[in-house]
Amino acid sequence: MEQINKEFDIPFYIFEEIVEYVEQTAQGRCRRMKWENIKSLLKLAQVNDRLTEQQVKYLITTYCRE
Repeated sequence: MEQINKEFDIPFYIFEEIVEYVEQTAQGRCRRMKWENIKSLLKLAQVNDRLTEQQVKYLITTYCRE
């Protein structure tokens, strides 16, 4: 498996969405549509060279609660 630098800058608008999603799922609220929105934002950040493919995969596997 390819090594990834886990210290990278996440665009703030994505960070806010992830925090809200994690908080809501911790409270027992299913937020599948919110997660789908986050995945779309991550892919857009990748297309715009703000995140690499490996960083996007890391964030998805780390924070997805679905």
